[in-house]
Amino acid sequence: MTPIADVVEGAVKGFVENVGDIISRFKANPTTVVETAAALEKASIDFQSATVQAVNATMQAEAKSEHWLQWSWRPIFGLTACSILINNYILLTYLKPLGILPIIIPSEVWLMIMAVLGVAAWTRGRDKP
Repeated sequence: MTPIADVVEGAVKGFVENVGDIISRFKANPTTVVETAAALEKASIDFQSATVQAVNATMQAEAKSEHWLQWSWRPIFGLTACSILINNYILLTYLKPLGILPIIIPSEVWLMIMAVLGVAAWTRGRDKP
């Protein structure tokens, strides 16, 4: 071999060995990975549980209130959503010749309405035996 080829070969071998050494230092220990994943899963479950408990506590406090608007806003919200659905998809087909127009609700608002109703129904259903 020529001296240049020897130098290039030595440089490439040294580079590959150094990169291999660096990569081996960054390889994760499988036991540590499993323990970290378990800790993250537990933290996630604890956070979700705390969130549900906070929502439940808020709903219980609202239910105990003496002011009618504080404990009735969720049912009013649900009745409003039902009224819009009935107007847009049932009555409108029959009353369109009379000039009744659909109530246009942006998709973001529908997502919010359904999220509130879904959480309210889910937590309420969990509380009932």
